[in-house]
Amino acid sequence: MPMVKKLETVHQELMDIARQSNRLSHTKYTEDDIEKLQHRLRVIDSQYNEGAFGEMNSDVDRYEEVGLAQVSDELEKVHNTLHRMLARLE
Repeated sequence: MPMVKKLETVHQELMDIARQSNRLSHTKYTEDDIEKLQHRLRVIDSQYNEGAFGEMNSDVDRYEEVGLAQVSDELEKVHNTLHRMLARLE
């Protein structure tokens, strides 16, 4: 079943951030490079936390919007990737 339109846009943005972080990981990147990607991710994260991706009347409804569970998983994976990249700089 295809994602709803508003989630498709978020999915595409997450995939773009993931691609850029993958490319960046093969270069000599800086903390500023990661912070730019993290800023984009924070925008998505705040929308997610505010419930902007669907009608969520309760915790039970949280994953009922088609594609929401996938986007949530992608959001976590990209967060983890950027965290690992920052840890390598320290």
